[in-house]
Amino acid sequence: MISRYFIKSSLIYSVIGALPLASSIVLLPFYTNMLTTVQFGELALYIAFTGIMQLLVNFSLDQYLGTHWVDFKDDIRRAKENVGTVVSLLLLFGLMFVLVFIFTGEPIFSSFSGLTKNKTILTFFPWGFMSLLTAIFNSLFKSYTALLVYQQRPVRFFWLNIFNFVLTIGISLSVLYYKPFSLAGPMYGRLLSGVGIFLLALFYFVKEFGISFHIKLIKGMAVFCFPLLVSYILYWVSANVDRYIIAYFLSASDVGIFVFAIQCTLILDFFHSGLTASIFPKVFNLWKENNSNYSTNEVNRYFNGFTAITLLIIPVLVIILPLIIPLVVKNTNFYLTFNFLAILFAGYALSGLSVYFLAPIMYFKKTKALPKVFFFSSVFQIIATVGLIHYFGLIGAVWAKFLVKPVQLLLLFIESRKIYDYKINLWKLVYTPVIFVVIVMISQFTASPETRVFFETGQLVIVFVMVSLVYRKELIPIIRERFR
Repeated sequence: MISRYFIKSSLIYSVIGALPLASSIVLLPFYTNMLTTVQFGELALYIAFTGIMQLLVNFSLDQYLGTHWVDFKDDIRRAKENVGTVVSLLLLFGLMFVLVFIFTGEPIFSSFSGLTKNKTILTFFPWGFMSLLTAIFNSLFKSYTALLVYQQRPVRFFWLNIFNFVLTIGISLSVLYYKPFSLAGPMYGRLLSGVGIFLLALFYFVKEFGISFHIKLIKGMAVFCFPLLVSYILYWVSANVDRYIIAYFLSASDVGIFVFAIQCTLILDFFHSGLTASIFPKVFNLWKENNSNYSTNEVNRYFNGFTAITLLIIPVLVIILPLIIPLVVKNTNFYLTFNFLAILFAGYALSGLSVYFLAPIMYFKKTKALPKVFFFSSVFQIIATVGLIHYFGLIGAVWAKFLVKPVQLLLLFIESRKIYDYKINLWKLVYTPVIFVVIVMISQFTASPETRVFFETGQLVIVFVMVSLVYRKELIPIIRERFR
């Protein structure tokens, strides 16, 4: 049975863990009202640059800390050696990237700007350099909070993320109101809050584990982290390359509209991140205790519940977001995204199965499989985005974003089944989500703007009935535990 403590910790890791990124949603109304669509698009491109730099600086060491904590948590000496070495590497990588980009950053940014058809202007100084520093600061903080999740320390996790959230919002809005229609607000808000969380994470790392460097650990870290790094870079490509393709073929304004639609889906993304952070430690411990590499009812229920909750959330978000957004976003250019939401959210219907396929790869340290998965999905993403944008414009990028999800799912299954024996309830993890996607697609092609809400309400009713019937074994224990 899924315990009350699991539910509470899931809530903390889901809601509070999402706050560093959720600040983007909170700030969204202010950005859309105090930045032009062009500036909003440029900001999205700088944030994407921060994302790839954070991946490179971090070298997937946050995943190493979390996944390996189960192995050395009971040995203080090994814990200090591993964590201390990770901290040293993160600081070293950060310094290296600063030195490299001081000399190469401006030529790289100028070259990209010159290639775009509408001359989208991106500069390394100051915004690109600030994006790089933000990536370095966030890398250390992300590594420490990842460790807190696996240490099962939700209180400190809570307060650190609250601090980051408040600092980001406060600085961003202060500068934005002082200097509207400029990137200064969002860029300084991200940078200065990054300084704060970097110093806090460094303080706790040093206090609890110290800083050390044990060369004997480097090979093991590299073997584990490098395939993950490659796969995350490829995943970044599939997740972010579309905005650069849009900037090339269309305009920065179109980038802004597209990214606004993507940020509307981040509500579900953030929830999934926190729920995954709660599920993985529980499932990993079950596999370790039972020394198993096959499905059990206890393990399956976590991913069944993941799917049930997702299916309930999606139609609710598709209905309420177009009603809420006009209350806070006054720039009507962004309302074009309402036509994209159903397609984008439908891509998440099978995410419970996707997370299940990923879990054994992480636990059994078979991360070499991930680069293959994300390489082929990235190639598909690029080809689909270029082709569909060429023929259909901006909506083509939306369909490409949707289509890459099942491609990634299939590739993950092909690799994961080599190390794990899956025995799942197909109705709970496959048939019900697929039926939901089919319903969404039918509605998408038959509904008019006037009947859209009617069709979406029908989807919600159908999903509620399906989830109640199919996932009652997962939902009833949760309800009983909640009201006991």
